[in-house]
Amino acid sequence: LISNIRSKLVKDTCSLSARYFRILSSCNNQNIMRSPAFNGRGHSLSALKSFCPSVVRDFRFLSSASDSDREAAILSKLKVIIDPDLHQDIVSLGFVKDLKIDGSTVSLCLELTTPACPVREEFRSSAAAAVRSLDWVKDVTVTLSSSKKKRLSPPADEKSPAASCPGLANVQRIIAVSSAKGGVGKSTVAVNLAYSIARLGGRVGLFDADIHGPSLPTMVSPAEKRLRRSERDAGMLSPLEYEGVRLMSYGWTAKATKEASAVMRGPMVSRTVHQLIGFTDWGELDYLVIDMPPGTGDIQLTIGQEVSLDGAVVVTTPQRLSFVDVIKGIDMFDSLKVPLLSVVENMVYFDCGCGKRHYPFGKGHREELVQSYGIPHATQVPIDGVISEGSDTGRPVVLDPDQHPALAKIYLDLASAVVQQISKLASVPAAAPLIEWDAKIGRVLIRPTTGPALRLTVETLRAQCR
Repeated sequence: LISNIRSKLVKDTCSLSARYFRILSSCNNQNIMRSPAFNGRGHSLSALKSFCPSVVRDFRFLSSASDSDREAAILSKLKVIIDPDLHQDIVSLGFVKDLKIDGSTVSLCLELTTPACPVREEFRSSAAAAVRSLDWVKDVTVTLSSSKKKRLSPPADEKSPAASCPGLANVQRIIAVSSAKGGVGKSTVAVNLAYSIARLGGRVGLFDADIHGPSLPTMVSPAEKRLRRSERDAGMLSPLEYEGVRLMSYGWTAKATKEASAVMRGPMVSRTVHQLIGFTDWGELDYLVIDMPPGTGDIQLTIGQEVSLDGAVVVTTPQRLSFVDVIKGIDMFDSLKVPLLSVVENMVYFDCGCGKRHYPFGKGHREELVQSYGIPHATQVPIDGVISEGSDTGRPVVLDPDQHPALAKIYLDLASAVVQQISKLASVPAAAPLIEWDAKIGRVLIRPTTGPALRLTVETLRAQCR
């Protein structure tokens, strides 16, 4: 039996180790040696398996040619798991890290693009099931982590304001929530978006960039409402915190609490914004959400030029006037080369007790924005007194998802779409198409990196150009 097993399973690659003898002893204890199946004839693997399946798995494991073969088998199993946003398998994307094999125990880490990945638990369970399907694997441990973006540091001798934002050194991603028109509910969207990203598992900060009309002190209720110097760096401010989200607003400064309004000219406002965002000790953050003031003026340009924005969420309402103004905001981000992540059409409808849905301002222009500007995601938020009540009382509605599940889901879906789109942009940077003029046919040729080339007349190109 020993000779037969050695020739059929070990195949000259494994010496007769102490563990090998222990397995054979186990076989003997189960009377395999005295079984009619082992009467001196050739002994097949299926015959052995019928008596001792667990021992066969051990023999298969021992007979593996090398650790690299076992690692390749694991990676092959993991390749069936596809990222739903990037449309590639997790092995090709480089998610699999720290793969370790210790006998029949396997451990690995999945390094995702964001800690707020909405499908992180599905990745974990799918990976564990895929590895466990290998017959020699008995125990699997899958941990999750996220890749970190290195924010570039300015030269030491740089004196410009844009080069001095030490508080942002450990902030991974920065998202602007903007509207070109006031009164559309932008701050409400920004606050609920920030707390929804935190619900997904991200470390989140929220900055109120509106100096003349700060909203954050009303919309959240931190226990401590006085700004203090950072314990780590006396040259920076320590942010306030409420329900796990770090907060900063001009409304909490000593000057703002003593005066009825902020009377400042444009340059002073820009400097104040720069000091608050750049010299707040944000610490380790996965996402910083900036509640931008309405309009497309100095503050917006200051933030866009001094801070590396990873994307923008644009908030509007169904009225035509709001639609006209929001296009100006889209054009501003386009000129700053900031990608648009989502458009939120706020206060669109309400559901009455009669069972009907009413659109008091019309059904809006969400689809028109998406089609004209290629915005990857759009959502509608209803008119609901609960949202307003949460903002007025200092407790955002998404913090009580059990009481308001439908509203919490709207903002959670928005947060999922935003973090997924940022991950897409970071993992698969878009390559610029090749644009040529073909004098023979009098057409502009646009050759994208993938897909067929486009042939457009000058008039068509100008009409379709943003």
